[in-house]
Amino acid sequence: MKKVSMLAVVGAIASVSAFAGPMNNNMNNNNTMTEVMTVEQVRGLADNSPVIIRGYLLRQNGENSYVFQDSTGTINLEVEDSDWGGLTVSPNEYIEVWGEVDRNGMSMVEVDVSAMKKL
Repeated sequence: MKKVSMLAVVGAIASVSAFAGPMNNNMNNNNTMTEVMTVEQVRGLADNSPVIIRGYLLRQNGENSYVFQDSTGTINLEVEDSDWGGLTVSPNEYIEVWGEVDRNGMSMVEVDVSAMKKL
């Protein structure tokens, strides 16, 4: 009797999962980003969404604020001293940035950086 009940539960879970829709291809099982996005794509994401972007740091825009650019546009990055990890970056060096979307109202979108590396 237990085998039949267990099969019914497994079948019910499988059918519910099928209706849940496809998983976001940009997320792995730890709910972290696995694919590189563009600045344009990042602008459309919800607050606190994890992101990976590649491009160039153009200039410093404030104490911890930097202008980042890829082929689709520019976005501000918030980079705390601890996020640099000893890295120095010039405007002509291609980098990869990990972080999360930080929305300050409807129009202000930036990336709160957690790490970066030169490519």
